[in-house]
Amino acid sequence: MAHSAATTSGGPPSRGHRLPVPDLVGLDRQVAVSVLASAGFSDPRIRFTESYEKSETVLAQQPEGGTLWDSRSPVTLTVSKASLIRFLPAIYRPRQGGDPSFLRDFLWIIQHLHDSVNSRIDGIHQVFRPSRTPPEFLPWLASWFGIFFDDSLDDARRRRLLREAPGLFRIRGTREALVRWVFLFTGLSVEVLENRWPYQGFRIGCDVAIGVQSMILPEVSMAHAFVVRVPMRRDEVPEDLLLRLHRVIEAEKPASTNYFLQFADVEGVTEVVGMRIGVSSLVGVEGSGMEEAPAAGAEDGPGVPETRGQG
Repeated sequence: MAHSAATTSGGPPSRGHRLPVPDLVGLDRQVAVSVLASAGFSDPRIRFTESYEKSETVLAQQPEGGTLWDSRSPVTLTVSKASLIRFLPAIYRPRQGGDPSFLRDFLWIIQHLHDSVNSRIDGIHQVFRPSRTPPEFLPWLASWFGIFFDDSLDDARRRRLLREAPGLFRIRGTREALVRWVFLFTGLSVEVLENRWPYQGFRIGCDVAIGVQSMILPEVSMAHAFVVRVPMRRDEVPEDLLLRLHRVIEAEKPASTNYFLQFADVEGVTEVVGMRIGVSSLVGVEGSGMEEAPAAGAEDGPGVPETRGQG
């Protein structure tokens, strides 16, 4: 009086992925499926049969508990279930002790299809759990947080990232959140130095040749700047990892801030003491040269205040 949705795969199990099968007889079917998943086995094959036991109770299993079995091969569970033939008129039911009923066996197939839909609906809450959702739903959950995965992240790292995402969003924009996001996406343990910029001012003709050893940067406010120290030399960082690092920082940093990547082969970060042409310097003013400018308020001319945080 039973029908199997699929037969058990034949042949001996391979030795490469053998695991002990847990004892599942007497457990509820959903509990048995969870126990199997925790033991490292894939989803089992379910076989329904009528019994006086409580509905959805596991009556038997193949292989038996304690057997070493290939974890890639499904375990077959025989589960107690009331047949749909009970809802038909008595004329369609087989006589007690008679031959197996074709209609009963046919209805088991319908019941398997109906049960698979009900099981999916009953377990819809599992879709929203990063640790239990199917792999194809991971990008959909990530879109809730504005996160986009690339091919370099495996399922384990994606699930870990989604588990931590709600907590990190509560502190989004802080140094702690940025350091953690970088680690989750790239595996790099970086250091973030706030209110820093790695360049000092320069002296024309002494330290820097303009256009050769220097570059002109836009104005940088120290209150909105930070440096990210990477614990690797520049030549040790692959291009794809560097690109991913920039993407993470751009996505998670406050929009009003500027950042600078500093690698292990670069000297320490210093405070900026720079100048702005025509505002805090006399470059290009005839007869000024590069001599020290008079103090502000003096009779000789306008003062040249020291400018911090300007690049």
